[in-house]
Parts: sequence; C-alpha cells; structure tokens
Amino acid sequence: MIITFEGGEGAGKTTHAVRLCSHLTAKGLPWLSFREPGGSLFSEKVRSLFLEEGLDVMTELLLVLASRRQNIKEIIAPGLDQGRILVIDRFIDSTLVYQGIVGGLGYETVRRMMEATGTWIEPDLTFVMDVDPNLGLKRIEPGDKFERRGIDFHLTLRKAFLDLAKDPRHRVIDSEQGRESVAATIISLTDDFLARRGTGL
Repeated sequence: MIITFEGGEGAGKTTHAVRLCSHLTAKGLPWLSFREPGGSLFSEKVRSLFLEEGLDVMTELLLVLASRRQNIKEIIAPGLDQGRILVIDRFIDSTLVYQGIVGGLGYETVRRMMEATGTWIEPDLTFVMDVDPNLGLKRIEPGDKFERRGIDFHLTLRKAFLDLAKDPRHRVIDSEQGRESVAATIISLTDDFLARRGTGL
C-alpha cells in the first residue's frame, strides 16, 4: 500500500508524514518512508542536481523520473512485496504539478512519460496538504529554488494541486488548522481507510 503527501511549500507534508509513521508503529504496522526526489543513495544524489538553479523543466522531469525508477527497484517494489505501507513525501502528483501544469510541459505529456518509463504508480491514498501560500511560506526558511520563488508561483501551485485532487484516493487537508487537529484528521482518515482494506487495525 502506498500513502503519499502532496501540496505546496510549508504545507506540513514532511511533519505529518513523520507523525503518520509514528502512528503506524504504534499500531504494529510495518512501514517505509522516503521523500522525492530522494530515497535511495542514487536518488539522494539526484536530489541535489534536481534542486540546482537554471535547469530546463524537461531536465527536472528526467531527473525525478530517474530517481523514482531507482526507488521502485530498491525501495517500493521490495517494500510492497514485504507487505509494508509506503509513506512518500511527494510523488506522482508533485511531478504532474511542478513539471507538468506549472512548469509548462503539460499534464498529458508528463503523465505519458511516467507511463512510458514505468514510473506511474498510483497511490492508494493521497493527502493533499492545503495552506494559503502566504502562511505556508512563513513557516519555512526558504532554502531550495522552489521555496525562493515569488508568491504568484506558489499561488499557482496551490490551485494546481487542488484542481488535481479529484480522484477517490485524494483527501484534501486544511493544514491551516492546529498541528494536533491536522494530525488527528490524517490519522483518523488513514485508520478508516486501512480498516476498509482489512489492514491490521
């Protein structure tokens, strides 16, 4: 099973992915977690290249897909075979949004490339962490090239994620609520989903 966290900068993806993993541990459920780009040793090296300034958007896409291919071989496929819950901080939706919709390559082009390269794996459950970018950016110390972009970029990102969040797997989470309230909502939704799937709860 794959659970992903998506959304713009400062929306709480990493924080709540970690909290969900702690909850899974408390429930005695096996899990693996990583971020994209990143994960395997190779993919962490790709991450530093991906975040360099001045890259062509297609170059960004090819780098993230190379990273994901390696993760599928080293982390995702073995983890699923072992019956683990994969918790991923950014996955296919971020690729569609950042390189496809906002980056200008187009949704269909990016999806076709993921399908052609075997990197289109649809998660079972996706939390789209939604926050006003004006608030989200105040929560972080801008570090990478995406975090440092202007407010219009982040407003466009937010709209793209919300427009994309239409499939049954998506759960849009208002992350402007208090951290404990957000965590409780995510845990409750996850428990309900796992119970319906008959996964150890």
